[in-house]
Order: sequence, then structure tokens, then C-alpha cells
Amino acid sequence: MPKDKLLDISLETIEIFCQIYLKKNAIEVANHLDLSQPKVSRSLGALRSVFDDPLFLRRENQFQATDIAHNLYPIFNNMIQCRQTLDDMMRGSAGIIANAVEVATVPQLQVNLIQSVKQAVVELTAADIMISTTQWGAGTAQQLLNDEIDAAICFERAPSHSILSKSIIQHRGGYLVARKHHPIWDNPCIDKMINYPLIKLITMPFPANKSPLGNYAKRLGKTLQCYATVPDLGTAASNLLQSDAIIVVGVKEAVNFFNNVNGLHAQKIDSAQDQSILENFSHPTVYLWLKLDASGKVTTPFWLQRCLEDYIIQAHQ
Repeated sequence: MPKDKLLDISLETIEIFCQIYLKKNAIEVANHLDLSQPKVSRSLGALRSVFDDPLFLRRENQFQATDIAHNLYPIFNNMIQCRQTLDDMMRGSAGIIANAVEVATVPQLQVNLIQSVKQAVVELTAADIMISTTQWGAGTAQQLLNDEIDAAICFERAPSHSILSKSIIQHRGGYLVARKHHPIWDNPCIDKMINYPLIKLITMPFPANKSPLGNYAKRLGKTLQCYATVPDLGTAASNLLQSDAIIVVGVKEAVNFFNNVNGLHAQKIDSAQDQSILENFSHPTVYLWLKLDASGKVTTPFWLQRCLEDYIIQAHQ
């Protein structure tokens, strides 16, 4: 890749790339950034030329990221965040450092959140503050509006216009988890998975908590049994160890948690089969909820936004 080509890539083009990665639709990106659709197309074309890769493939009226695009997103997103940090510093709006911060989150993104964010806060602000988490749920939006929590991490957009639903990253694929000596490991394909009961977390990254694997079984004229719906990863692990149930997760940090439980094994689902499971479903997106004031300005201090965004991205790698 010629260095002079990369030097010609502007931050605006990089931001367009990040938005396409998250929204998967050029028209939506153009509307979001108040740009013309040809401008978005030209920017994407410039990046494709630089990296000699299509970056996004059109499938079922949506853009699907290539492996190179998946690898570029965390780097490009960090560049955009650095620009925002500099802008905030110049405006003097970095935000007051609080003594304590509470974040609502889904179980899949609770693993190591406190430790990771606490360390990031120290590195970014040199402040030692108390970080705590609470479970994301139906009342989370009102808690954020009431200033009872400082931010929320989940898989859906907020129901209130007074909350910014900031899309951070998409899952790159699912992982199958079961006990080590489970018969599924003899042939871990999706046609075998649907023969075993499924454990669901209380917060699934799909509309109405529907299971794509259950939907796949239905297309084949079968019914996928639900073994249990559990509130956290620890309870899921306990159920997996004591049964022939399986679970599918897309957050790498959650996968690592299961792999560290003695007696459990996790394995990435083949990409072609993963696409079959996700037929009729959009790739799950992780959102960061931030409160807006009456003028539409985010009230969450930027240092906290940055720490939470970094954690979410790291949890998927």
C-alpha cells in the first residue's frame, strides 16, 4: 500500500468508513453526516483503492464488512475519538471528574468492565474513582434520565429522544459454548446444534429476544427447546456444566469467561453457518446510551464516553 495514498485520506473519509461499518447503508450514512450519496461513494472508493480491498460487500441490501474492514474499524474509530478529545480540550468541555460512576450493562458486556474502565480512567485523567455496574433493563432509560446512572451499554436504541444511542461496534460472529465432553463437539454444525436445548441470557442482542438459532430450526420445521433464560454468565455456566444445553454468544470477552470455566469449551461458528443462522436478522450492534440536555448536547463527560467506548471495542477483540 503506497504511503502517499494513505496521506490523501481525510478524517472525514475515515468517519464515513466508521459510519458505514456501523449503519451498513450508504444512504443512511449520507443523511446522518449531512453529505451527498456520491460523496459517500467516492470516499469509500478512495479507501478501497488505498487498501486494495472492497471493504464492504453488498448482501441483502446491506453492506457486510470484509476481514480487512473489521480490522480497520477499531483503528479508525480510535482516530475519530482522538479528534473528538482534542476538540473537547480546545473547548474546555472535558467534564468534571466524578467521585463515583455507575453504568447499566447487559451480562455479555459486564465481564471486566469495572477493572478495564477503572484502569482507563486512571490513564486518561489520573483520577481514582469508584466504578459500579447495574443490570440493564426496562427501567434503565428512566434511570439515566433521572441521573441515577451515568451511562448504559446494551443492544438496542433508547426509547427516549433525550438519550443518544451511540452505535459502537457490531458482533463479528457467534461462538458455540457447551461442556467439554458434550456430544456436539463430534460435529459442531448448526444442523446438530438445533437438536440440543438452548440457554438464553436475559438480554439477547436481537429484537424481542428472539433466537436466530431457534428461527433457523423453525425454517427446517423443528422446534428448538429453551433450557433456561438466565440473568448472568455465571448462572449460564452452571447450567451448561450440568446439562446437554448449549449457548451461542457473540462478545469475545464473554466467550473468554466461559473458556476460563473448568469443564466448558467455546468454539467460533463457521462464518458460512453463522450467516445461515443470521438469515432475516441484522448483525447485532452494541449501543452506548448517553443523556442529552434540553439543547441536545451530551451531558456525559467525554472522558467517561471514551473509556466506555474503548472497553466495548476491546471486549469484542
